[in-house]
Amino acid sequence: MIGTVLIGVGLGLLLLGGLGTLRFRDPYARLQASGVGDIGGAVLVLVGLVVHLGWEATGGILVVLILFVVFTGPLSTHAIAKAAFMRGERPKEK
Repeated sequence: MIGTVLIGVGLGLLLLGGLGTLRFRDPYARLQASGVGDIGGAVLVLVGLVVHLGWEATGGILVVLILFVVFTGPLSTHAIAKAAFMRGERPKEK
């Protein structure tokens, strides 16, 4: 039951991150929406799978995937933001 709820909340965060990427015009705002939604959503889905399937079924590989997502997600977001900055993209004023 708890695993299913975690998976559902994670999928909801992934959906919100995707919608935020489509809605915002500024590349930095898009990165904020997608970074928070994707990293949080993916981690919640993976934790939900560990809880739902059990430790014996996953063999700890999902924990390795969680660590991979937690460490590489912010790095990729930073690399994209730096590339946008170097290209001359500036945050848009209202």
